[in-house]
Amino acid sequence: MSTAEVAANLVRALEPRDYRVLHALERALDYFEQVKADYIEKVTGLHEDEVAYRLGRLRGMGLIAKGESGYYLVSSGLDAIALNALVQAGYISSFGGNVGIGKEADVFDVLDDRGKMYVLKFYRIGRTSFRNVRRKRKIMSAEESNVWLKACINAAKREAWALSKVYSVGGLVPKIFARERHAILMEKIEGVMLNRVRFLEDPLNGLKEIFRTLKKAYVKAGIVNGDLSEYNIMYDGKSYYVIDWPQAVEVGSPNSQYLITRDINNILKFFGKRFKVQYSFEKALKYITLPYTRF
Repeated sequence: MSTAEVAANLVRALEPRDYRVLHALERALDYFEQVKADYIEKVTGLHEDEVAYRLGRLRGMGLIAKGESGYYLVSSGLDAIALNALVQAGYISSFGGNVGIGKEADVFDVLDDRGKMYVLKFYRIGRTSFRNVRRKRKIMSAEESNVWLKACINAAKREAWALSKVYSVGGLVPKIFARERHAILMEKIEGVMLNRVRFLEDPLNGLKEIFRTLKKAYVKAGIVNGDLSEYNIMYDGKSYYVIDWPQAVEVGSPNSQYLITRDINNILKFFGKRFKVQYSFEKALKYITLPYTRF
């Protein structure tokens, strides 16, 4: 069971004072590796006996951990904070099935109280390296946990920023509805990943549509995806959506030219190998990066 599923099972059982303690530990992420109970008493205004009870309860649920000099938030605790915020805002009434667990994100279907389905994406940046840490030790250190949680929050901020900008200029990307900490709530695209598609009636048009989104991102939004491949393009039988943007950079940043070159080459290579489409890299680069060029 993922930490998000653990949090989903607990989020409605947690009490307001539990969340006050979780928020105090979240607030400490930028300042302390671990915090003592008296810090939490000061921040929450709770009596020391109440704080001790809440810390023991949250630790027993696996939402926080205790180190040598205090307490700290872990992934499932941040998941619970994000989920509760989305529930309180009216975005989520039920937690659905797991859509996928990747190297850097866990993705789930969720429903609001009207039955509308969304996708909820929790960021797990650097999951592989931290998993290696946990093979050697039962639990991450406070420093490792804090670094990881902050990296995940920053990745969610970056992707929400990129998706919102590209969507606003007409790029085919999922619509963002909300971001809470390291989680993004977005439109659910019904389709399959491009890497699983074996036949296209008009693959050249598919290539054109993908590059059109890259062009709008580059020319109108000033953004380069930075990690584009057939594994983050969704095809719904008609249109092609670029669904992942956590590595996005601004046009003109030091490595933006390298990244747009790599993005283009990745897609040209895939379409050439899978669908036998041959298209010039130079023409593709010119089309994507210059305002008034045609495909």
